[in-house]
Amino acid sequence: MAQQQRQNAQSTHPSFFVLILVFFFWGFLAASNSIFIPFCKTHFNLTQLESQLIDFAFYSAYFIGSLILYLASAARKVDILNKIGYKKGIIYGLLISVLGSAIMIPCVNKEKIVPITETAADISSFQVGQQLQTSDREVKIRRDKNEKNEPVTYSLIVSKNEAGAKYASNANLQAAVGGSFTETATEYTGTFSKDKLQNVLGVLETDFHQTVTFGYFALILMALFIVALGFSLQQTAANPFAIILGDPAKGAHRLNLAGGINSFGTTIGPIIVSMLLFGGAAGGAVTDTDISKINTLYILLIVLFLVAAAIFAFVKMPDNQEEGESFESSPKATKAILGITAMFVLILAGLALKMELPLFTAGIVGIIGILLVAQSSSNKNPEGWGAMRYPQLTLGMLAIFIYVGVEVTIASNLGGLLTHPGFLTPEGLPESKLDPYVSLFWGSMMIGRWTGAISVFNVSKNTRKILCVIVPFVAYAIVLGANVIKGNDVSGLYPYVICIAIQIIGFFMGQDKPAKTLMIFGLLGVLFVLVGLFTTGPLATFAFLSGGLFCSVMWPNIFALAIAGLGKYTGQGSAFLVMMILGGSLVPPLQGGLADIPAIGIHHSYIIPGLCFAYLAFFAFKVKNILKSQGIDYESAISGGH
Repeated sequence: MAQQQRQNAQSTHPSFFVLILVFFFWGFLAASNSIFIPFCKTHFNLTQLESQLIDFAFYSAYFIGSLILYLASAARKVDILNKIGYKKGIIYGLLISVLGSAIMIPCVNKEKIVPITETAADISSFQVGQQLQTSDREVKIRRDKNEKNEPVTYSLIVSKNEAGAKYASNANLQAAVGGSFTETATEYTGTFSKDKLQNVLGVLETDFHQTVTFGYFALILMALFIVALGFSLQQTAANPFAIILGDPAKGAHRLNLAGGINSFGTTIGPIIVSMLLFGGAAGGAVTDTDISKINTLYILLIVLFLVAAAIFAFVKMPDNQEEGESFESSPKATKAILGITAMFVLILAGLALKMELPLFTAGIVGIIGILLVAQSSSNKNPEGWGAMRYPQLTLGMLAIFIYVGVEVTIASNLGGLLTHPGFLTPEGLPESKLDPYVSLFWGSMMIGRWTGAISVFNVSKNTRKILCVIVPFVAYAIVLGANVIKGNDVSGLYPYVICIAIQIIGFFMGQDKPAKTLMIFGLLGVLFVLVGLFTTGPLATFAFLSGGLFCSVMWPNIFALAIAGLGKYTGQGSAFLVMMILGGSLVPPLQGGLADIPAIGIHHSYIIPGLCFAYLAFFAFKVKNILKSQGIDYESAISGGH
């Protein structure tokens, strides 16, 4: 019956336009994390690695969700999602996300306020660069970087305003600090040694009645995990569902439209969340915001997801539900997936034992090792490996892991980089002014995806060339326009057109060939990361932001190359590739952990994206030869997006 419905579908079903709203909010919320992360770092007094646990919670949910579906299907020997139908899968996913959003609201509001003198033990254990802020966000205490064998020092930083002047001129506070405050355009700063910490805290409490608000960050991570767990089920069902909501021959067009809407969500998400947290005005640092303002977003999510679920539940539409479709068992592949799961559990143990960086590193190395061993073993004896008998798939799983990791880590550590004094501005960019840069990174994804989608449409070769030049700048104008509407000054973003022009040249060089395009964009990614590592200011900022341009079309190219020639194992291979979104949860904390090491710092931690791009270029070169040896046309022009 479902098959007949698919064959008879001659036009796009109206429900598709509800479905693309779901695509929009996947991108909206994922990109919004890039603003939420630096905010939470300050609000919860986190290290850079700890702040990246937002990504860990969000993207690990995709892995856990896919893993549960795979293991349950293997145990019952039936494709569970196919059995219940894509429609019900999306409805269940929406309801899970509603649950997570509802839990988020009380989690955000659950806080305790303590006198600042009770934070001495917390401050004493700070890593370099970690800071604590007072409840009114007027005062910060930050551990300074010190040379080896030198005493530990801290900076007392006060906002430069009328209230701040009272701190800087207070005789008791000057005596506690051991000198007068230095003054910049935005703040007063006093430096003091660790042995004076108790005195400084005592004056802040007795003279200024300062307190510190402690939130429950772990509860927020739990709620975010549940939201993303729903997204995992939605995304697994929604991509194939978009195909059957109309003429299957035009399914690729609908997926590209949905991908374009997803990218638009990633572009405006950071801007909207910045407005919620800091207000609509562009300007300097904001001190009167609080985390409860994010409730507006989650209330909106609850309403929209409930409306979407109701529409899917009550509107008649085609579905894929089939009875009795078997699920082929691949015991050796299952063991490999369980091995990857064991590495994930090892990383969780690292969080519990406060050994985050060593065990994140060990877990990632373990995952890479498992995939490489799987490739070697399956090459010797393919029996029982299922889709993983194909080297393009195992290397492609690693490529997806690294691709999602590099895409997310550039954006998620961007707040820490831009707010770092001396990188873009002498004092560091205020959190309230991050959104133009974050939206430009995610807008770069939109620029590339819209350009990559041109090949889907039946236009002449010359028209396609013209569109490849025009479309990127139209998308760039939309990014700038969204920032202008918010009130941001975009004049500083104009030089980015040079990066876009280089990407356009890359598209022409790639000639719509997946392996060639992936290799070129991987090499460009390495080059631009190197530029960013050896420079500072706008040049380095744009070099790192351009990672969004080069990541933009990597997903469809990796996916197409990894599943080429898999035959009956294509579905299983696709499921394994989706599991490897896990990279988005593990790579950002790894980079954050490196940033917390004084000898490396946030700037030079961007060596991680450089290494990621290098592997992606290698994969493009390697998989081309693998597919060629199998007699597969690796130069087919394939379009799509994630």
